[in-house]
Amino acid sequence: MLPELAAAVVPQWRRVADAVGDLPDDAFAAPSVLPGWTVGDLVMHVGRSATALTQALAPALPAGAAAGPRPVPAVDYLTGTGARAEMIADTARSLAAGTGPAGMRRRLAAEVSAAAAALAQVTDGDPVVATPGGPMLLTEFLRTLAVEAVVHGLDLGVEPLRPALKVVTRLFAELFAHRVPGHTVELRVPPFVAVQVVEGPRHTRGTPPNVVEAGPVAFVLLCAGRLAWGDAVADGRISASGERADLSGHLPLL
Repeated sequence: MLPELAAAVVPQWRRVADAVGDLPDDAFAAPSVLPGWTVGDLVMHVGRSATALTQALAPALPAGAAAGPRPVPAVDYLTGTGARAEMIADTARSLAAGTGPAGMRRRLAAEVSAAAAALAQVTDGDPVVATPGGPMLLTEFLRTLAVEAVVHGLDLGVEPLRPALKVVTRLFAELFAHRVPGHTVELRVPPFVAVQVVEGPRHTRGTPPNVVEAGPVAFVLLCAGRLAWGDAVADGRISASGERADLSGHLPLL
């Protein structure tokens, strides 16, 4: 699983870095689609997520080592991001304020290259690494970093590569099922995943009475709070059928 995740995350980071490299200087100070963040803030944050991997790999422990608490699953890590949101934003803004456009381009490219090089040195299974959310298996941490790369790539207008989009779609579906367990609604995000969610009568045979279907990008935007449920249903990016198929009360996930 580690090679597949590395092959998803690193090219996605590089895709974002390449797009940032093509931005004009005046774009960095412009407001981004994320309220309160400039484009430059987002660029610095993407770079920090790459650096988080580089730093995490330095003190890595073998997966079987009996050291510290149980590793944090990816769904729990994502759940805890809200508590760290203000600190994350302040760090990104501070870095952006002290760096010009050329410096931001160079810094992001260097941080992505350093993370890729550190990841390429991992040869011993699935180590436990130190992350901002606690100790995690490297594969679980990479899944959360895929979320950063895909969501903030979309914030910057960068379409995600299929391997990274697949990882993020499946993780968000897992998180949704974790947050809203049940078997009343079938949530489909073809071609990557389908899960059952929402408490209520269990469906076992035939066509499910409550079905929600979305494309992967729309689903990611919805879960990340970049797309409103009503807008997505109205413009056809999401189809929802059945009395229990309105999932707006459970969104966004982040």
